[in-house]
Amino acid sequence: MTIDEVGILISEAEMTDFLNQQAEKDNNAYFLAFVGDEIAGILHLTADYHYRVRHIAELFIAVSEDYQGYGIGTILLEDALEWVEEVGTIKRLELTVQARNKKASHLYEKFDFELENVKKWGARDENGQLIDVCEYVLFFD
Repeated sequence: MTIDEVGILISEAEMTDFLNQQAEKDNNAYFLAFVGDEIAGILHLTADYHYRVRHIAELFIAVSEDYQGYGIGTILLEDALEWVEEVGTIKRLELTVQARNKKASHLYEKFDFELENVKKWGARDENGQLIDVCEYVLFFD
């Protein structure tokens, strides 16, 4: 059994069906980086199915602390951006990052993401302190 984002138990078969459905969409994708048998990083692109907004995707990326600094985030982003260009459905790619995460911001800027907005007190840190969140965007013709 597996727990989804709201804590509902689902079976492995249901999770497999969900992932297979996601894989068939032209505006959603998952990328995994492995070191041996261990997942070192993940990148997820997700977009709505409604016609008027299906060209807008949200990017989520995470690299395990043990593997940060080895270029895994760069490889994941390269692969994802290549996929976006090949498929052609996504025209606006958005992501958010805590303003204090300078390494991640540098990575996104290296790939020509533009800082679109800084959301003051957009999140809380692990100690409950309010922190700013940067909103980045990348456009595709």
